[in-house]
Amino acid sequence: MKKAIIAVVILVILGIGIFWVYRMLFSPERLNIIGRTIETTIGFENGVVEFYSGGVLVKRFLKVEKLTTATGTYQKQVRPYRFGYGYVDLNLDGKLNKNEKELGKVYFEIPSPRDYIYYDAKVIPEE
Repeated sequence: MKKAIIAVVILVILGIGIFWVYRMLFSPERLNIIGRTIETTIGFENGVVEFYSGGVLVKRFLKVEKLTTATGTYQKQVRPYRFGYGYVDLNLDGKLNKNEKELGKVYFEIPSPRDYIYYDAKVIPEE
């Protein structure tokens, strides 16, 4: 009887330990971090960020490599905005024109998560 109780206790402890390791390695947050690390390493370079106001497109950035969530330098706290670099689509035609390319990539910030769309365009036409 004592051996059975000891075996059950050992199995419960092992189960809790395996569950804890699983949560540490494969939690949704951990998988998200791993996925973002892979995306950053591979470096998508045809991302598009579109800003909307009242349902109307007001600004578009082309060839965005990645969006980064800002963190504090010393506090290591996540800041409430994201940022990235991309070419400004001045005429909102979805093409990278010569004059837009001459301006170079610019820094931009996204203050609110509900005002923008980010997607991978696979190919961005250039003139």
